[in-house]
Amino acid sequence: MSANMTKAGVLLTILLLSAAIRLAAVMVLDIAPVSDYAIYMRMATSMLATGHMSDGMGNVAFYSAGYPLFLVPFFALFGAGVEVVGFVNAVLGVVSVLLVYLCGREALPNWKWAAAAALLWAVYPPAVLYTEYVAKENLMVPLLLLQTVILLRYSRRPGLFAALTLGLIFGMELMVGPATILTGVLIGVVVIGFNLRKPSLSGLRWAPALGCILGCAIALTPWLAYTYSELGQPVLNTNGSFNLYLGNNANSSAGFVGIQDTPMGAEWYALRREKGQLESMAILQDKALDYMFENPVQTAWRSLSKVAYFWMPPFHTGKFGDQSSLESAVRSVWLVYYLFILTTALLPLLFFRKLERSHLILYATVLLYCAIHAASYVIFRYRLPAMPIMSVLSVYGIWLGYAWWIDRNNRKKVFSD
Repeated sequence: MSANMTKAGVLLTILLLSAAIRLAAVMVLDIAPVSDYAIYMRMATSMLATGHMSDGMGNVAFYSAGYPLFLVPFFALFGAGVEVVGFVNAVLGVVSVLLVYLCGREALPNWKWAAAAALLWAVYPPAVLYTEYVAKENLMVPLLLLQTVILLRYSRRPGLFAALTLGLIFGMELMVGPATILTGVLIGVVVIGFNLRKPSLSGLRWAPALGCILGCAIALTPWLAYTYSELGQPVLNTNGSFNLYLGNNANSSAGFVGIQDTPMGAEWYALRREKGQLESMAILQDKALDYMFENPVQTAWRSLSKVAYFWMPPFHTGKFGDQSSLESAVRSVWLVYYLFILTTALLPLLFFRKLERSHLILYATVLLYCAIHAASYVIFRYRLPAMPIMSVLSVYGIWLGYAWWIDRNNRKKVFSD
């Protein structure tokens, strides 16, 4: 059997395994959509039925529209049901495993280590579980991975088409959720940085950067035009101001605190009705910024605590406690699995001089994705899009440890001989 056939066989086996366990989760679990998940279902079904997106609470663009819009064509073809969402999420999950492999091919020594990273992500418990949830993270994961793969390749072979694609993907990410907005800084640094290295001062020097901007505009313009027609102002969503206030008021913490438990709680709903969607959110933003400027030390400390909370190991139980011994066992496996990935992903930092550009891009992507949450609050599922990249870094850490051990034993053998 040739090396290429072996490589293809191993990758296909991992992809089939990831598909099987995700489809099993969809068929076995029966988790009804609630809260944000139910709202995403309502947004998708309303767009399909009426051509207008509604969250059922009178908001035009409070929640990010990218994931519901992505579901619309599948609902049109197969029916608007939770089962359809589960199967769509399963496909997205398999695509994510493939993208982890491709990311590993760019950052790891060979295809075998890349396959190990793909396998590590394929069976990561929350990645499997969230296949059943109508959660935007199911779409955010492959988008962030695709951005990372293209960024890694661009760092070695820059080009106009790659830059255009990066902009397009980044625009899609912003549609799905603003949590990736700081990764746009990394895209800009890489794309513009390579432009500045070119000796030519012609307009072609800036073509990739302009292509990146164009790609982002292509992705965002239809939705911005829609919100302008509905609200009189082009907005991606209006919950950025809302979340900023939830994370920066006298009662806020690192985790989620509902609006009813904030100083604005007693008057919020009346204010929302009186001022409308845009103006009421602007008021919340002003109050959040006022609090941050008036309490800079507390704000800085709380922001650091949010970053720490973002990486907090999953010691917690479910919302209503563990409902069975099986759930307790799965949570225990998740805890051990997560600690393993986190520890080994940090290991390469001990070998900092061995880090290449690709590894720095991976760390920067994770750091920038994490950092934006310091401005609002943290929910554990927000960490999910960062974990496949952490899986690649984890395998790199394992490889460095393995290489160090082999080198150490070889040195011992030389001296003993």
